[in-house]
Amino acid sequence: MQEIPHIGTDLIFKELLDGVFICKKSGELLYANPAFSRNLGYSEEDMASKDICKDIVDRELEWQALISLMEQGSPIMDYEIKVRKADKTRAVAAISATTHRDSKGMPVGIAGVMRDISTRKGVENDLRERAFKTDIVNRIARSAGRSKDIPDVIRHLEEDLRKLVPFEQLSLGMTEEKGRHVEVVASDPGNPSRPRPVGNVPFEGSLVEKLKYGKSAVVVDKDAARRLFSEFTVVDNSKMSSVLAVPLKSRGRMIGSLNVAHSKQGEYSWERAEALQAVADHLGGMIDNMVLLRSFETKAKLHEILMASGIELQKAITTEQIYAAIASAIKQVVPYKDLSFYLVNWPSRQIYAVYAVGSYTEETLAAPAGWLDDGIVGHVVRTGRAEFVDDVDMDPRGVDIPNIPRSPSDHSSMLAIPLTGSDGVLGVLELYREPGKVFSMSDLEAGLLFAQQASVALANAQLVSRLHEAKEEIEMLNDLMFHDINNYNFATQNYVESVVTAKSVPKESEVQLKKALNLIKQNSQLIDNVKKLTRIGIMTQEDFEPVNLKDVLVKVTSGMAHASPSKTVSFDLKLPENDAFVMANVLIEELFVNIVSNAVKYDPHNDVEVDVGCTRTLEDGETWWRVMIADRGQGIPDDKKELLFQKYVRLKSESVVSGTGLGLSIVRALADKFNGRVWVEDRVPGKSELGASFFVEIPAMKQPK
Repeated sequence: MQEIPHIGTDLIFKELLDGVFICKKSGELLYANPAFSRNLGYSEEDMASKDICKDIVDRELEWQALISLMEQGSPIMDYEIKVRKADKTRAVAAISATTHRDSKGMPVGIAGVMRDISTRKGVENDLRERAFKTDIVNRIARSAGRSKDIPDVIRHLEEDLRKLVPFEQLSLGMTEEKGRHVEVVASDPGNPSRPRPVGNVPFEGSLVEKLKYGKSAVVVDKDAARRLFSEFTVVDNSKMSSVLAVPLKSRGRMIGSLNVAHSKQGEYSWERAEALQAVADHLGGMIDNMVLLRSFETKAKLHEILMASGIELQKAITTEQIYAAIASAIKQVVPYKDLSFYLVNWPSRQIYAVYAVGSYTEETLAAPAGWLDDGIVGHVVRTGRAEFVDDVDMDPRGVDIPNIPRSPSDHSSMLAIPLTGSDGVLGVLELYREPGKVFSMSDLEAGLLFAQQASVALANAQLVSRLHEAKEEIEMLNDLMFHDINNYNFATQNYVESVVTAKSVPKESEVQLKKALNLIKQNSQLIDNVKKLTRIGIMTQEDFEPVNLKDVLVKVTSGMAHASPSKTVSFDLKLPENDAFVMANVLIEELFVNIVSNAVKYDPHNDVEVDVGCTRTLEDGETWWRVMIADRGQGIPDDKKELLFQKYVRLKSESVVSGTGLGLSIVRALADKFNGRVWVEDRVPGKSELGASFFVEIPAMKQPK
């Protein structure tokens, strides 16, 4: 390096922190201050033999570009160029240069200042990288914000996420707050535009569990397919070498994981984990809101289906219809592959299948009864608690059913829910799914509601069955009792009648025997009325059918017109032109026979006139048929009207008219059974002695087609 007299002794250049140099255009160094050598890591002696173009500048082409700019007269300010340092590392320098001239003003080279800007460039690149990542993350967040569900999030996520983290497969694992499973949603390599849920897997052994308790990202840089994370059972991991998973969090709690996988080994690092975590941090809250919204929608759908199935269960007559209604309803909320209902016989300690849906319905129903001490069903019955089984074939409690293979390809997960009534466990509802699709806590919560609904319906069905049996037994016992009593009465009546008609009977004894005969006949009538009341007591709505009041009234009045040989009876009928249908049974005739017969029986006149009318009325929005039967008899005083329909009440205790005092109580009982009402008024208001008007109202029904 040659001496530059007018510069060499200048202390300013020696004290500068920036490197100052003078060189020829070729790069041959003419002068360098101490800072120039120091910044590049050389001693001043070593630097004296260096050529900037060949030894310092990293690429000769960049030096030639600098010279070209100077020759064009362009100012050189902060020209960035990469240089090699003494330790073989690279640095970024900024050169500000001008043409160096000799004493005659002729250009002989260049003079410049070189400043090491590596730190600044690093900061700039870092800021630029951060800005790029931030832009990508914001774009991902905006896209996710437009998504309608989690598969849609993955679809929008894939393209932008690849700019930050390379991957061949993307998946999300979501866990319930108190859940024991992870729902996996994954991209489909064969159809990237259609991400989908691929199944529920156990929380234990999952990536989500590892992230929850490991407190950091999961980075697997090779042989990922050999790892036993439960998510790998429902995604294709055959070509999986590298895996990166980061936690998804919302409101301070773990809600799942964001996972990427690649076929290359060593693809992921902690730096990549940081980038993926930034995305996960933006997605966590949005995905949690989606899950919450989906939960609300599911609950709304659940309650809607529960209401619909409740209506169906009210229509169900047989237990078979109850099982079918529950099986159809529950599948809309808790999808299943197979379903079975089991009932328990506690006295024999046996469990038997009563209903099944799925691949092996016949085999399930044909299987012999199991024992209470065996199997998963027996365990649920004994404990009264629901049971999750993620792998039926691996559970030692599993019991083989004849002709049903135990194969992993058939079904591997089960949910068993007890059917509990007031007397304890009635049975068990079993649901099955395919491998990898295990049941979740939300499935259990929905299943419990349907199981409760089924339990109530079954308990009601059993109660109705027992009531029918009790009803039939009561009817049988009553028939036997009344039949035997009437047989005795009939025999006694025959004996007394034979004695009364005998010529040898004294007159004073004949009077007493006739009184006894009358009492026997009243006893027979009393037995007949008690039998009617008993039949009324066990009547239910199921015994009713459409009955035309118009026909009933015509039949009753026709029969009563000639019932009293000592009286002339006439009826003034005012009936509707059309039919008057109500829900009743044959005993409705008995209701009107009692009222009409009383009208005839208690009328002291030889010519008896009775008015009978039937009109349609509307009260409080409900339509009724009102029947009015008015007589011209002795009437009913106001103080007797309220007592009239009670048992054993007669208007005159010494009346010569025979009776038991049960006729009008039968009328009241029948009116109540037919959801109607009965009352009495004066035929002429305020004048009870001019006769009574009996009113009967029964809800009208539409005329059947």
